[in-house]
Amino acid sequence: MNIFQKAAELEIKSEAFALATIIAATGSTPRSKARMIITGSGEIFGTIGGGIAEAYVIEEAKKRIILDESGMVTYRLNTDGSVNSIDMLCGGDLDIYIEVIAAPTHLILFGGGHVNLEIARLAHSVGMAVIIAETRPEFADKQRFPMAKSIVVAPTITQIMKELSLNPNTAVVIATHNHDFDPLSHLKEVDLAYLGMLGSRKKVAHLKEQLRTEGVSEAWIKRLRAPIGLDIGAETPQQIAVSVVSEIMHVCSKTSALPLSSKAENLVIVRGAGDIATGTITRLLRCGFRVMALEADNPTVIRRTVSFAQAIFDGETMVEGIKAVATTSYSEAKSLMDDGIIPIMADPSGKALKAMKPTIVIDAILAKRNLGTTMDMAPLVIGLGPGFTAKSDVDAVIETNRGHDLGRVIWEGPAAADTGIPGTIAGVTSQRVLRAPCEGRFFTEHEIGDSIKKGETIALIDTTEVPATITGVIRGLLSTDMSVTKGFKIGDIDPRNDPEYCYRVSDKARAVAGGVIEAILSWKSGRN
Repeated sequence: MNIFQKAAELEIKSEAFALATIIAATGSTPRSKARMIITGSGEIFGTIGGGIAEAYVIEEAKKRIILDESGMVTYRLNTDGSVNSIDMLCGGDLDIYIEVIAAPTHLILFGGGHVNLEIARLAHSVGMAVIIAETRPEFADKQRFPMAKSIVVAPTITQIMKELSLNPNTAVVIATHNHDFDPLSHLKEVDLAYLGMLGSRKKVAHLKEQLRTEGVSEAWIKRLRAPIGLDIGAETPQQIAVSVVSEIMHVCSKTSALPLSSKAENLVIVRGAGDIATGTITRLLRCGFRVMALEADNPTVIRRTVSFAQAIFDGETMVEGIKAVATTSYSEAKSLMDDGIIPIMADPSGKALKAMKPTIVIDAILAKRNLGTTMDMAPLVIGLGPGFTAKSDVDAVIETNRGHDLGRVIWEGPAAADTGIPGTIAGVTSQRVLRAPCEGRFFTEHEIGDSIKKGETIALIDTTEVPATITGVIRGLLSTDMSVTKGFKIGDIDPRNDPEYCYRVSDKARAVAGGVIEAILSWKSGRN
């Protein structure tokens, strides 16, 4: 059996795998042309040369199968300690492309009635692996469901459940003959890609209440899609199938389900990608907006673990499960947004605004002054914080000053003036912010998330020590080896002493983001 026959076999089995191909080999390497298949469990077929390099590729492929993410990896086969080097004496370089072939969504249909019959036909035609589960043999056979990958028939749902394999890639639709609670009770708290149930609102409300009495969490109940399907006016079994399969595809692919024609109308460009901007970007993406961000060539980011701007330095970064990738291409930016990824572009002057033509522009640079944003940049222009005046240079301003008005939408006039005093956290204000005592080069061996005591040296500006002003956790810290001026903000210590806060969007960022979303929805509805 050759490698392509093996790939076909795995596809027939609906098993995810990765195909690793040597794209380029320079110098001395075990192989210069080779392919191998790696399954999610680490089983291999073929070889790219064996040894340590192959072991690295196997582990990388297993990770990428979980993430469903193809990509290139480069390994230097030497012991010089350089980036991507592995402990081998060959001395060559390997470029390997790992292509992930994902397993299809497994769709379990409880019930073999008219609606599930049409759902099975349509789901199979779009590549899903269909499994039928029934207690009535006459409604579940190969003659009725020739497209089914498997059919499970047993006298009770309990017996059926013993025959089913469930995982986070499984979608379930429940449409039985008056036994819908039985599969629900067996599936409670199970992690599924999708769970939907056919039924009236009254029936759904009754079954949800039954689940609550059994102690099922509200979080899991909220994931139950019932009534099932997208709102397209479906009435016949065939129409309902279109509605349901569309919803399954939408949920499993994590897309917005908005009309393709509205994609351009839904484009938001955010100027700036620091921590406050990132809070806004994450919430907009989760609300179904297409979002890209523009940054400086070398952004001075303090809260790097929760700032998409870090992608400018690292190529990509992740904040609360949302990925941002640096790009210089407008076409790539569009493709990234299609995949639910935030494109970040080094474009401080905003050239992308003319090329991309966004509906909404948000200035989230937070420079305390307007650096060139104008109302003619988009149909709706929003400025965050001091430096903007609604109905003058922007359409709306969002208050960023901590206090009662944080996140308030201002449709006329400016935000509150900059006080120069950081907001209070656990009773601490200015002391939690670290500033450069002199001009020079910033160096540090500390990392965000480190615990530090008051008086302990946190960094150097050339040879001048910068002591911690309070005891706590380093929540923000400038990247090492950067030039700073006297008084420049270089760090942030959180007195609450909880490292988890270093990796989550802050309460302030979420409040500001809420104001942005309110402004957008008010504008869209004409209520501003």
